[in-house]
Amino acid sequence: MKRLNKIAACLLIPIIFLMIAITGCKKYLEVPLPIDQLATDNVFKTKPTIISAVNGMYNAFSDGLLKGTYYKITYWWSDEGEISPLPGSEIGDIIGGNIVPANTQLMQWGFFYRTIFRANTLIEKLPAVGTDILTDAEKKQFISAAKYIRAAEHFTLVTSWGDVPLITSTSAEENLNKPRTPATEVYNQIIKDLQEAAADLPATVNTSNSKTIHNRFQPLALLAKVYLYLGRWADAEAAATEVIGSNQYLLVTGVNNVFKRGSREAILSHGATGTGSLFDNRAVLGWITLPASSGNAASTHCAIPAAMQSRFEAGDQRKVSGNWTISLFGKVFANKYLHNVTASTATINANPQDFIYQRLAELYLIRAEARAQQGNITGANSAATDINLVRTRAGLPNTTAATQPQMLSAIEKERVTELFYEGHRWYDLKRTGQLQTVLGAVPYKAANYKAHYNLWPIPLSELNNSPNLTQNPGY
Repeated sequence: MKRLNKIAACLLIPIIFLMIAITGCKKYLEVPLPIDQLATDNVFKTKPTIISAVNGMYNAFSDGLLKGTYYKITYWWSDEGEISPLPGSEIGDIIGGNIVPANTQLMQWGFFYRTIFRANTLIEKLPAVGTDILTDAEKKQFISAAKYIRAAEHFTLVTSWGDVPLITSTSAEENLNKPRTPATEVYNQIIKDLQEAAADLPATVNTSNSKTIHNRFQPLALLAKVYLYLGRWADAEAAATEVIGSNQYLLVTGVNNVFKRGSREAILSHGATGTGSLFDNRAVLGWITLPASSGNAASTHCAIPAAMQSRFEAGDQRKVSGNWTISLFGKVFANKYLHNVTASTATINANPQDFIYQRLAELYLIRAEARAQQGNITGANSAATDINLVRTRAGLPNTTAATQPQMLSAIEKERVTELFYEGHRWYDLKRTGQLQTVLGAVPYKAANYKAHYNLWPIPLSELNNSPNLTQNPGY
């Protein structure tokens, strides 16, 4: 039998899968999940079942194991994660710059398309739902959330793999064996989705709930990041300014308050998508980044390399052990998210966390970079103004950068020390054209590093099931 494209296989899954997949998972909208398996035609006929479908989309987007795996791989690819000595494993191969498509530890892009499928289902079906079931405001919120999530997943895909299939419908006929779409078209759709979401969402922010997409500043925050990646400096500054200027989100006082549940800095967070000791009150990223044993530290969990540790200035509260870093098994690890082995259950329950997808400090650094790129270096409402707010919270004096090259260098350094282990570093090196220069000079990567590593390889398992796909150059 002819093998189907994995993307198409996701699209052929009946709508009932939206319901089955969320059974037993955490809900994001405060409506109980149905316990029965609902027929396709019934899903969009009642409010509880619609909300269950929305919860299914959120759970797919926030999947802790998937997100943990994805972020862990970004550490391996970049210069912010090291296992020394390198293990003789597929993980060691990625960290050491010996990357081949047959490596089973590589990220599968099919996971992102499953979430896109759920978002597309809501975008297609909700407009026909009557006002006797959902109000117009509710429909707009759910459709806008779906557009945000579709944009976010396509953004991860295009920034990692380059040209990727652009999937905007649930039509199996349309999407079966769909080839890769030029990155420019993918970006255009991402921007369109986020602009439409921002236009249809209210300015009212529920500051106690960062786990649903319910206000216009959330898509604007992601749009600012997209514009930054595209070098659209004025647009990035404008979008970031609207988010910052809303005064709905705050740079919280004290570095140890940033990642607590309920942080006013969190623009969007991923809640737990499972139950039990590994999920309750903690982000999965904690047990992805913090080793439970010396064996983990030597085989699967990346420590922060000495070169990256040297980027922190004296007095930086983010570097203090027990704050955003911690010393374990003779190495230094990221400590932004707690783990049940390195912190007691009682400590974690007293300091509940959700994984923050975007936060206000990133928006200040986006605006600082956008302003610097436009020559607005120092003075009122300048790049210096923004970067100094972040530095002050970390216990550091104002930046001394006074020229454009100095300021861009200072911002790059600040992104390392503020956003480390949040999935930014590899993409920052890529968008600023530094991948080859920086990663090619890393001692444990230098012997193997190649220029075509600016794109991730499509895993062989994906290619073998997708005859219309082509591998990225060099692999």
